[in-house]
Amino acid sequence: MAPEVIAPPVDETVDLAVPGANMTAVTVLFVGGTGESFEGDTRSSVTGLLGAVADSLDERFDCRWVGYPASYGPAPRAGGMSFLASVGIGVQSLRAAVSGIVGPVAMVGYSQGAVVIRTALHAMAREDDPALRNVIAVGFVADPHQPPGAVAGCAGWGVAGPGPQLPPQIPARWVGAADDVICNADSDSLVRDIADLTAGVCLTGMGEWMRDGWELLRTNAFQNAGRTALRPSQWRRDVVRLSSAWHAVRCYLPATIPVRGMVFRNRTGGRHTSYEVEPYRRSSATDPSSTGCEVMAHWLQVQVTFSDVGHRSPEAA
Repeated sequence: MAPEVIAPPVDETVDLAVPGANMTAVTVLFVGGTGESFEGDTRSSVTGLLGAVADSLDERFDCRWVGYPASYGPAPRAGGMSFLASVGIGVQSLRAAVSGIVGPVAMVGYSQGAVVIRTALHAMAREDDPALRNVIAVGFVADPHQPPGAVAGCAGWGVAGPGPQLPPQIPARWVGAADDVICNADSDSLVRDIADLTAGVCLTGMGEWMRDGWELLRTNAFQNAGRTALRPSQWRRDVVRLSSAWHAVRCYLPATIPVRGMVFRNRTGGRHTSYEVEPYRRSSATDPSSTGCEVMAHWLQVQVTFSDVGHRSPEAA
């Protein structure tokens, strides 16, 4: 697994600089998760879970939404395109947005949106895109490619594996919860196999998906390929893996699930959407009540405050 470059920790207890008229505005591009955008989405105001990040930023930041299909096959809409196709269109939309901006740019992605950002940055670095020089910081919330060790308390890593390499010169910050399987799956989680198999699923292109799935099975190209075998000792381990996978899925599902007029309570649910409403670092002596979105906003403000961007005049940008 290729190592990730993670920004050094910063002292988040310091007071942020008071914005002044001579400070350069930083454009922040927000890319939402599955179901938070749609094909033909031309909105500019930040919506969805990341709206809580935008609302916590000060006047130095110009917050903009990046629309794309945000689809994972039949979720959230029957007939939706595959995750891979959705990400591809998201990359095009994000790169078009970056190329049209003069001045410093930051990016924040949630869930599928984090994959869009990572994929776009990797492509920009590979192609030596001059727009990449304007990108000063990136934030990832519930990243399916979250690297090991990026978040304290997360012993696993993103359910989709390492993903494309990020440009090492750009400071990056991850926000993820230990009980959110999307960003913190166990190393041998069966949910990884589900992610591997379903990335290309699309009800309108089942033939192609089945061919891709067969190739995955034929070549045993799963993340868990080295942890799976057809022998009794493996079967005993799989009982534990099934139990862990069921718990992870329950944590991912909503806390309340309506079915045919009835509402079922899922007490362990809602972990993947907790970053907007729940304290993120409950055990912190200095910041026990801030949500994950507020933590991300604070980090962005610190990055700008202690970089030359925060102190340049617009003419010098």
